[in-house]
This record gives sequence, structure tokens and C-alpha cells, in this order.
Amino acid sequence: MNEFKSVFAIILLVSGIYLSNRHRWFQLSNLGASIRTCLDFRKQNRGIKKKSEQGLTPFQALATALGGSIGTANIAGVAGAIVIGGPGAIFWMWFAAIIGMGVKFSEIVLAIKYRERTDNGYIGGAMLYIEKGLGKRRDFIGRHTKPLACCFAVFGALAALFGTTLVQSNTIALSACDLFFSVSPEANWGIIKLISGAITAVLVGIVVIGGVQRIGKASEIIVPFMALGYVLVCIIALYRFRSGIIPAFKLIFEGAFAVRSAAGGFIGFGIVQAFRTGVARGVYSNEAGIGSAPMAHACVNTTDPVKQGLYGIFEVFADTIIICTMSALVLLASNTSIPFGEASASGTRLMLFAFQSAFSGEWVGYFLSFSIILFAYTSILGWAVYGRQCISYLFGKKSEQPFAIVYTLLCIVGAIAQVDAVWTAGECLNFLMAIPNLLALILLSGEVRRESLAYSQFSN
Repeated sequence: MNEFKSVFAIILLVSGIYLSNRHRWFQLSNLGASIRTCLDFRKQNRGIKKKSEQGLTPFQALATALGGSIGTANIAGVAGAIVIGGPGAIFWMWFAAIIGMGVKFSEIVLAIKYRERTDNGYIGGAMLYIEKGLGKRRDFIGRHTKPLACCFAVFGALAALFGTTLVQSNTIALSACDLFFSVSPEANWGIIKLISGAITAVLVGIVVIGGVQRIGKASEIIVPFMALGYVLVCIIALYRFRSGIIPAFKLIFEGAFAVRSAAGGFIGFGIVQAFRTGVARGVYSNEAGIGSAPMAHACVNTTDPVKQGLYGIFEVFADTIIICTMSALVLLASNTSIPFGEASASGTRLMLFAFQSAFSGEWVGYFLSFSIILFAYTSILGWAVYGRQCISYLFGKKSEQPFAIVYTLLCIVGAIAQVDAVWTAGECLNFLMAIPNLLALILLSGEVRRESLAYSQFSN
């Protein structure tokens, strides 16, 4: 499985570099514009046709997609990447994010361009730009775009139902057990998991069954609060670890480029492991390339695909460059003992030790558990949008409510189930989503290039 992840990471990286070159590295030259666009809340509705129209505002789409990508990978996953690949893995995670910003920009531009209007808003995403965009070709691919799009939608629906709901609800249940165990060591974990699953299902159902707009409104409130709260605590911790920040960066850059001898005499093992782990974790964290986030952005009531694409650039920037970096620096600057090479080491426990080095009191454990619960909850909400879009494409709008009900009930199953195999299945489904998505992005890159060049000429 690790070799498969490495191959996928390299494919995505090569594809991202190709797309970035095609678009003249639009994500870097317009990063400032992306940040200004996303942070200017007063202008977030500019380009929307009518407030009464069904759909999401640009910021709601950003919050929904960001909530879907921000998860335990931003906390425990970062620590795990350092354990497996060393501090240098963080550098390659940054590199994957820079490439990923360009990939996600391309996805969103095409999603807006090829989406379809429905009675209740819009439906769009990779399945539609695969079908309609590639369908204009007169070759073998052009004649088989519908099956290719359906494959993507099937993989996306399954990834939402099993790769996200079961895993994230289980993460919430385990965090709830940690919270109760710290108060009452005699607590019954089975009962806590069941109660946690039921509560999660209720909280998910209230939002998800209400439709895409309700998910957007909930994400708009929860995601900024969640992300800013975590970043703020990390900043305070880093202030207390300020003498270790420069050495932490030194470890990251040395680990990324220094060629070292590993146990057994294999020269270069360190840099290869750092590259493989960092890129794979970066992709898993920000989800650029698998075609998920465009399904949220396609629901936006805007007519400007490039303007919405700027939100996608910021999405990857916030997820990986900001939040993942904060987690990494807190761990490395805290001088927490890291068991390098032990894949079974708990990333959550390592982050807990790091935060405890900065703060005293039991609230640190509560804060970390609550952060993980919120991150997992918003992932469930975000992927609900993706699942609804995929199911709607396959079976029509009437299938969305039954999907939402099943999606909600699976939160109970996930809380009490063993999900190790589901983790692997979810990752495989993401890889399967990425294959037709990347093919479409590469073959349609000329259209994104024209849109980005027109925007650059107009803005200048």
C-alpha cells in the first residue's frame, strides 16, 4: 500500500507541475489576490446573481470545502508524517501544497464552467467536466466520457459513505472516550462509543438532511471558528517555544535535502522517505487532485470561474501551509521525544505531549480532543455535499434525501466499528477518483489557461 501511495503521489505531483506550467504558475502570482478575496467578507457576495437564488455564497463554498479537507490529518497526520519521514517530510508537504493550489484552481474553474442548473441550485464537479468537457473530443476518450464520469461519481459516493463517514465518526467516538476516560477511568468505552455515535448522527442529520445550503451555513460558522481557534493556540504555544522555532525550520530543511545513511547502509533513504511521506500526507490533507472540493464550489451563485478558483488556492494554502505547518512547528519546537521510524506511534499522543510542554492543566487534553472532534465533524459535513452531488448525478435529485439519511445513520455504525480496513478502502477510493479527474484536468488545461490569462490581463 505504501508503494501505491508513493506512485500516486508522484503521478499527482507530475500532473500538478504540468498544470502549473500551463497556467504560468497562476497560483503563486495571484496568491495575494486569493488571500485578499477570501478575507474580504464585505465583498464575498460580489458576482452572485440574486440573494434569493438557491446555492452557496463563495465563502460558504470555501468553508464547506475547507471543512471537508481539514481533518485529523492536520493534527495527528502531521505528527505521523514526521515520525515516518522525518522533519524533512514537512518541506515536501509544502511543495505538494504549492502544486496542489494550482490543481485545485483548475478543478474549480472547470467545475464552474461545466456545471448544470437544477430546480434547487446547481450540480457540478469532475463528473460533469469529464462528461461535457472531454465529450467535445472526437477520439476514443471523447466517445466514452459518460462511463468515465459515472465511475468517478460512484467512487465519490462510496468514498463519502464509507471512506469519510465511518472513519470520522469513529475518530469522534475515540476522542469522546479519551475525554470521558480522563474524568472517569471506569467508564464503559462501548457505551460511550454508542452514545457518541448517536449524538454525532443527530448533529450530522440536522445539517445534512437540510440540504446543501444548510451545510454551507453551518460550515460558514463552524470552520472559521475551528481553524482560527486552533491556529491561535498554536501561536501561543510557539511563542513559549520561540527559542526552538529556528532550529525546527533547520531540521525541516536539513531533513528534506540532506543525504544520510539509514540503518542497513542504504544511502539516500532519508530524503526518499521524507519526499514520499510528505507529498502523500500533503495530498491527503488538502485533497487537491481527487476532484472533491469542486463539487462544493460548483454550488456557488457566481458567474466568474476564475474568481471562485481563487478561493480554491486559499483553501489549500490555509489547510496545508498554515494549519499543518502550525502543528509541525509546535511538535518540533517543543523538543518532544519523537520515535522516528515507528509507524505505530500515535500522532495524537505526540501532539498532546507537545501542547502539554507549553501549557499546564488538564484543559490541554480537552482542547486537543475537542479540536479533533470538530475537525472530524466538519469533514463529515463537507463530504456530505460531495456525496449528494455524486448521487444526484447518478440517480437524479430525488436520490439525495435517501442518501442523506443513510449517510447520517452510518455515523452510528462508524462509532462502534473497527475501521482500519475502511481507512485503506477510503484512500483507494480517493486514488480511483483522482485517475479520471487528473486525465480531464490535463486534457482540458488549455481552457483553464485561457480563463486565467484573460483574468490576468483584465486585472492588470
